[in-house]
Amino acid sequence: MQISDFTFAHVEQAEKLSKQNYEEERNHVPILPCVSEIPKLKDFAENSRGISLTDNDKLLGFFCWLEPWDNHFGLTKGTWSPMHAHGAVSQNRAEIYDRLYQAAAEKLVSSGVLSHAVTLYEHDNEANKSFSQNGFGKRCVDAVRETTPISAPLCGNFTFRQAEKSDAQIIAEMRNNSNTHLSTSPMFMPLSSPITVDNIINEIESVEYKYFVAAEKNRIAAYYRIQKDGENFVCDDTSMMNITGAYAFPKVRGTGVSAALLSFLMDWLKEHGYSRCSVDFECFNFTARKFWNKYFAPYTNGVVRRIDERIYRK
Repeated sequence: MQISDFTFAHVEQAEKLSKQNYEEERNHVPILPCVSEIPKLKDFAENSRGISLTDNDKLLGFFCWLEPWDNHFGLTKGTWSPMHAHGAVSQNRAEIYDRLYQAAAEKLVSSGVLSHAVTLYEHDNEANKSFSQNGFGKRCVDAVRETTPISAPLCGNFTFRQAEKSDAQIIAEMRNNSNTHLSTSPMFMPLSSPITVDNIINEIESVEYKYFVAAEKNRIAAYYRIQKDGENFVCDDTSMMNITGAYAFPKVRGTGVSAALLSFLMDWLKEHGYSRCSVDFECFNFTARKFWNKYFAPYTNGVVRRIDERIYRK
């Protein structure tokens, strides 16, 4: 077996292998859509951002990454390997990933890239084992469900509807509350720039986003934001819509309002021709984790490793 840079000679086999690995996950999560092809991999070969493991002319595995960028989960430079940008045959898969990551990490760290993120399939036990034992910790999850009815309380005092411009002020407040929550223990995510009322109005008026709210006596208590774009190529399927924002005021948590609003959203999506809905969430936000895992089926694990910069000391 030979480790080498990922080149154009590896692209065709790599794309087939990536597709096979996706189909393996579909066997565990049949809700996932059937896709004709995964994103092309030529860009990784063209820019020398990948490692291959071969046996004679057979590709056993590959590991590629995006162009590194600054301030990646910290103040250092980092990169990400999406779920389509790596793959391995089933036999000795954990060992293949061990060898691929060893070579990839050497190349990345030597060029100053210290933060490494990888999206793995939830049910690929061998890949998850390899990266866990190589110092990665789980950070985020992609999950999916069909747009079927959800068993939820009636919540008769609440109305459920699509948001209007007049709702922008309270939605902005909720968005900022969510950002503050994510900055606390155990998440400790840096605060993003404050969301303004104009930000929300622009999104409500756009074709890219839609907001749905639960209101009691015209006072909004919870919202979901959906959009067509998501975190990976599966989210781009025409059957899919993606939840990219959610919040409920603490006083209504545990009352069933969030579940009832989610049920209303599923009905709306079904009526408008969408058969699937995806969501991504931080798994270390245990309140969110408990809620989303109740209604959605996870299909990815996003894992991260941060290399100690003292490695550069002489």
